[in-house]
Amino acid sequence: MLKRYYAHRDKDIFITAGSARDLAPGSFGVCAIGGGAEGWSVVHVGPEGDVADLGGEYYFATAEEALAFAREIIDLLIDGGEPEGLHGD
Repeated sequence: MLKRYYAHRDKDIFITAGSARDLAPGSFGVCAIGGGAEGWSVVHVGPEGDVADLGGEYYFATAEEALAFAREIIDLLIDGGEPEGLHGD
């Protein structure tokens, strides 16, 4: 069940209760882990319905932090370059 919807630069971002299976291809998801108690992950659903975890081993403490990361990833995809916080400085 989808909880909230956002759009950033014409890309869909959904905050979900933990599953990406209901997301449409091409959309991004902020998924609760353990109902949000264990953190939040950021995923992207590819054109074939395959789901990629964009944060890798890194999870976010709040949905807002994960949403900000999703927006940075979208900016990276559109503009090129490197999102803040990923360059190791």
